[in-house]
Amino acid sequence: MRMRSLMIAFLTLCFLTANVVASSDDYYQPLVPSPQGNTIINWRMVEVPELAVQWGWTGEGAWLAENESIMAFNITTLDEYITGNLTIGNFTIEANNTDVARELVLGVWGLTPFFPGLVVAIGQDNLDDLNATAYASAERVLGNYLNGTMESSYEPIVAGGTSYDCIVFDYEQDPSGYGEPQRTYLAYDTMTGVLVKANTSVTFANEYILVLELQSILPPGSDIQSTLPPGSDILLIVGGLSVVAIVVIVVVVIKRR
Repeated sequence: MRMRSLMIAFLTLCFLTANVVASSDDYYQPLVPSPQGNTIINWRMVEVPELAVQWGWTGEGAWLAENESIMAFNITTLDEYITGNLTIGNFTIEANNTDVARELVLGVWGLTPFFPGLVVAIGQDNLDDLNATAYASAERVLGNYLNGTMESSYEPIVAGGTSYDCIVFDYEQDPSGYGEPQRTYLAYDTMTGVLVKANTSVTFANEYILVLELQSILPPGSDIQSTLPPGSDILLIVGGLSVVAIVVIVVVVIKRR
């Protein structure tokens, strides 16, 4: 009975770990929170609104920042929903990637929402899905207030003196008769999925403009850990499972003797 319990525990561990790998494998592994801590991504805020910007509709607060200040996102959960602590100007809030995209206008709120936000899933299949969603969000169909022109491309983008291979989205809303149309430019590094550059603006009651440029990605832990290549976390998990499997086999052999 004891051996059966051990085997059940081992298989359960394998199952749970496989689920973790499957959910996090779509993202650049150094971004995934670990026992060593969380990754922090920093952007330089090249241009920001002059007036305070309300966050949400239920009294969460408002943010006000200065040009050339730093916006930081401390990732606390990275699976189907990317959640972290966002610090922008005088304001800090826990928010998921979709909330951030919606509140900072880093996307298109069409009939098909396109809210890529600060980090996107990597891999060609995920990027193809993201691209399809981007075009659907701007589609000229009845009831889509944000219909317009969406263009995408793959090209190198330079930020902070570093060149990144990016998927780029360039959107311009059709004139609506209410203020200036939304214009949103977003570039994501295809290796890390991190937002490299953003330039988004819209005028309704007030003029809103936000220009971001990636400054740094700071993984947790030592210098050795920070130099591990993408996928290292998976290798460590597989290695750990291998050790567990060996221990179980040894116990089985001893019991049979």
